[in-house]
Amino acid sequence: MKLSILIKALNEEALIANCLEAALAETIKIGGEVILVDSLSTDRTVEIARHYPVRIIQFSHKTDCGCASAVQLGYQYAQGEYLYVLDGDMVLQPGFLSIALDYLESKPDVAGVAGKLLDTSINNWADKRRASEAEALQQIKEVLELGGGGLYRRIAIESVGYLAHRWLPACEEAELGDRLRAKGWRLVRLPEIAIHHTGYTESTSQMLFRLWRNRRLHAYGMYLRSALGHPWCWLSVRRAWFVFAAPMLHIFAGILAVLIMNLKTVTFLPALIVAEFLVWLSGVAVLAVKKRNIADAILSVYGWNFYAFAAVLGAMRSIPDPMMPINARELTKL
Repeated sequence: MKLSILIKALNEEALIANCLEAALAETIKIGGEVILVDSLSTDRTVEIARHYPVRIIQFSHKTDCGCASAVQLGYQYAQGEYLYVLDGDMVLQPGFLSIALDYLESKPDVAGVAGKLLDTSINNWADKRRASEAEALQQIKEVLELGGGGLYRRIAIESVGYLAHRWLPACEEAELGDRLRAKGWRLVRLPEIAIHHTGYTESTSQMLFRLWRNRRLHAYGMYLRSALGHPWCWLSVRRAWFVFAAPMLHIFAGILAVLIMNLKTVTFLPALIVAEFLVWLSGVAVLAVKKRNIADAILSVYGWNFYAFAAVLGAMRSIPDPMMPINARELTKL
């Protein structure tokens, strides 16, 4: 079989029909299957999906559900030579997969390819970042990971063991990119539009608190811990540099506080308060110049502290073997 499109979904009744119809339209042209992986939705997602000629795979246990585990579960059932990963709130654009397949078949050293992702609304810094990256992408570009949907070569995935680290609540695309690049594979993003995405309508602060509550922010610590002792460890550290930004600035502030104490007759606490203020004010100023927006700069340094604290909590969690099979049942067989 040429292609397997893997769609992960949780309570996507409002969007799943458009997602499935677009995916099926591409498999009709190319040949392949559409697999919907349902994370035990409590709405009409599965009911709606049953009206389409797709395979529906559902987790057996709620504790196994997650973004990465849904991708890996789809991979357990997929039969395609190529694998396209998609979310239930995304709509695949006509013709992109044909372009992506042609590119992969002409570049045997490329493990995966993606295109532009366009959000239907821009509400927070993550949306702004994706919009800025899409606008800047005017030619084929080698990238570190394929965030927001991507087409992978099965033999490349088999060479690194698994498609997605089932125990990571996030960062699964970065972790896969690290493993592939450590094996000598390349990842590429094309300038063609691949996806229209309807995400959350929330501010940056609301987004950060949501990611904190569902522990997705903890994934950065788990991501780094899972890389320890592997050939891709340094790639992961470089990829997650922002996790170390806040701790390094706090250390620098501590050193500066000691210098202030030596210059003036003040105790450590007042000196540290002054040092922290100066360090973070400088950080905001530098980012404000770079981003040309002081609000975005403040949110960035605020986010650095959020990510750092969450990463510490994540790094403390034990991580089982990502190769463990996931228990599931197939609700429909075509």
